[in-house]
Amino acid sequence: WGHLTVRVRGRRCRCGAQGCLEAYAGAEALLERWREAGGEPPAGADEETALTAMLAAAYPAEPGTGPGTEPGTEPGADPGTAPRTEPDATALAVLAETAEYLGAGFADLINLFQPERILVGGWAGLQLGTRFLETVSGYAKQYALSYPAARVAIGMGTLGPDAVTVGAAILPLADFFARGGRRAETETVEEQPAWASTVRDREAH
Repeated sequence: WGHLTVRVRGRRCRCGAQGCLEAYAGAEALLERWREAGGEPPAGADEETALTAMLAAAYPAEPGTGPGTEPGTEPGADPGTAPRTEPDATALAVLAETAEYLGAGFADLINLFQPERILVGGWAGLQLGTRFLETVSGYAKQYALSYPAARVAIGMGTLGPDAVTVGAAILPLADFFARGGRRAETETVEEQPAWASTVRDREAH
């Protein structure tokens, strides 16, 4: 799904194609777009740390709400006089554009499969979703066909960042229970001598 084309002749994706959704909404691409727009991700930080920094820049904490890290919150300071950190306009713009791309991508899923529910997961999805899932949902319903869009719920997953691994582990269990808890029956195939295939080929001619 991440490699559906959302922009013709768009950004080069790591898969080699151009204009993929992942090239705009994936964590790596999101940070790269922020950097290109003038943002400053922490040097040497991993993707998760850098994305956290981007969100903090776009949505700075109110003075007095952090654990003593905001200016003016040191012991003896008056929290009421602490200067408010302004949101990073560049980070906000990149995140807003990303929300629209994700919404358009969700609309593709809605139009193709008409699901009852879409859940956002993964470490990046969980970080971003808490901030603008409502905005993404709005774009999804704007871009999707009205009938299926009115019947889908978009929410946050509850399995944490390991949802894909858990889902894969469930597949063999689902197959096992579908067979009523019985082992899969295997056919006994007798090994044929090497000359048998030669005889069959000659008979065919």
